[in-house]
Amino acid sequence: MHYWLGAMFGMSYLGLGSLVPYLALTLQRRGVDGWILTAALGALPFSRLVVVPVWSILADRFQAPTRMVRLGGAIAAAGAFMLMMVPSDWWVVVAMFILAIGRAPAGPVLDGLTLKTLPDRKDYGRVRRWGSVGFMIGVVGVGWLVDYTTIGALEAVTVVSFLFLVLALAMPSTDAIERVEILPALKTLVRDPFVRWIIPAAAFHFAPHVGNTSFIAVHIDGLGHGAMWTGWAIAGGLALEIFLMGLSARILSVMGAERLLLLSMVLAIPRWALMTVIVSPWLIVLVNTIHGITFGMFWIAGVTLMNQRAPAEVTTSAQGLFSLAVGGIGSTVGVMGASWIVTNWDTTIMYSASTVCGMLGLLFALMAVRR
Repeated sequence: MHYWLGAMFGMSYLGLGSLVPYLALTLQRRGVDGWILTAALGALPFSRLVVVPVWSILADRFQAPTRMVRLGGAIAAAGAFMLMMVPSDWWVVVAMFILAIGRAPAGPVLDGLTLKTLPDRKDYGRVRRWGSVGFMIGVVGVGWLVDYTTIGALEAVTVVSFLFLVLALAMPSTDAIERVEILPALKTLVRDPFVRWIIPAAAFHFAPHVGNTSFIAVHIDGLGHGAMWTGWAIAGGLALEIFLMGLSARILSVMGAERLLLLSMVLAIPRWALMTVIVSPWLIVLVNTIHGITFGMFWIAGVTLMNQRAPAEVTTSAQGLFSLAVGGIGSTVGVMGASWIVTNWDTTIMYSASTVCGMLGLLFALMAVRR
């Protein structure tokens, strides 16, 4: 089962890496701008904000995570195909929302399924790292396709979405298909002071990450460098992330999840500050390599802490709540805020705002750990 989950993580994040870093640039080149561009970019995070809790609660309520992943895969494949075919108007936004709704269960439901089936939950990172491998292949591969072929992000994500659906349909099912009373456990989870503080901490910390991922291609293009540098800038961080996730069980044993969480959030602040001043593509790649810690180790620590806090009945819902903070609230703030800043000013101002967000995230995280 762990091999299947690794493959599912890999294919899911391959689609994400093929689309997100190049979506703004691709849509701009298709003539999409203004509010349509902002709404299209905001579809993924906004749908996570609304839909992720629903998918996660349904998976816990009916003990049917595999069916949720399969249903989501079918919806995502339809949305990706539609996005590739529709004209450059508000239909782009509709297609993006369909794609986003379908992609929503892939993260938290797969996370919860992995944590439930692992003999030692500290090994979660060794399974999850295949998602980072897939994301890196998508980023580098589509960067090359954009520079040297007529194939781009929309074609790539369509193919990958259908491949994910095939894997989901073939994956062995662990579904019990029975109703479980989860309301008391959910109340216990949301009343936890740590959980209440970690939600804004995770949102403020991740918002700059998604802004960077969405607009680093625009930033690098504005500096006069080719699209391939976007791929290498993101791939550097992913390479470190993959390496560290493979060692995550040992790192957690030595440092503990709370210290690892705080370290990853501290390092994000100089990362964003340096992006306001450096112009060399090699330095941009070097600075973005820190992503392996500021996101990779942050994610491992956050998933671990939420799993420790969650009652057994709502382990998937706990990961859905963390995913809501990161991929829902954080991504929505990051994409919408970054899009507004870049539209009115430039990417340098975006990275200045990111530095402030990093500081706020660290402050909330300190309160969470203290509680």
